Amino acid sequence: MFRKDSRSRTKRVRKLDMNRVKDFKWELDQILKELPESVKGNIKGSVYAKASKLGIKETKEFIIQKEKEGIISEEMGRKIVKLLYRYARYRS
Repeated sequence: MFRKDSRSRTKRVRKLDMNRVKDFKWELDQILKELPESVKGNIKGSVYAKASKLGIKETKEFIIQKEKEGIISEEMGRKIVKLLYRYARYRS
């Protein structure tokens, strides 16, 4: 009837809120609109996939890496990270 071991619960990680995906994608598109279409598609797809499957922390590391590579600007990176935290929630 009752759980014997409560420690077997899955660790909750901050990920993208799947109930608000359409709004997130639209806002991300607005931030990335200055980039060429080929780069924009890659960044948008990677950010969405990492944020929904791995977590916000991993996505933030990916964005910082792209800033260092010179693919996106620091300002654009800051806006994306801010957007990620606004659309995040803890889930397993």
